[in-house]
Amino acid sequence: MGRPRQFDHEKALEQAMRLFWQRGYGGTSVQDLVAATGVNRASMYNTFGNKQRLFLAAVDRYVSEISAARLERLRAPGSARVALEDYFEAMLTFSREEGRRLGCLLTNSAVEVAPHDAKIAACLRASLGAVEDALFDVVRRGQEQGEFPADKDARTLARFLLGVIQGLRVLMRARSEEASLRAVITTALSTLD
Repeated sequence: MGRPRQFDHEKALEQAMRLFWQRGYGGTSVQDLVAATGVNRASMYNTFGNKQRLFLAAVDRYVSEISAARLERLRAPGSARVALEDYFEAMLTFSREEGRRLGCLLTNSAVEVAPHDAKIAACLRASLGAVEDALFDVVRRGQEQGEFPADKDARTLARFLLGVIQGLRVLMRARSEEASLRAVITTALSTLD
């Protein structure tokens, strides 16, 4: 019978997620994870298996806590256009304040790790697919409400908006000026006119 876990699993996972988000997968060593979480190396391996599995668990946590909360903005009742505008505004606010230009863990990892790790790439594709689906739903809702043109393909628009969002995340991380970011958002939203 194994010894009981000597650490708070959820707190350790939260700390690991934050570290991967801040430093990236390659920039985070197992020793960094041990130091940040306070979990010894043996316990970390017993619980998570290896760095890749811990990273995948951290991505799952990010999706369920950070990304899901952001996507709820798109599902807000009322105007689909206002929901989209609110989503973009929240992105900008986060990047200036709480996010301190961290970007998006999914975007950062898609650029850094996905080309080299098939398992992580599959996880990120699924997560970004959920974002695309939420965008599709808000575009369809806007079309049904008469806010967006019904003759434009909702799936294509959702993919376009996903591309804009991912590009904005990279620009935010690169410390682009807010006026430039707002111009991109305004142009993107104009495609729904």
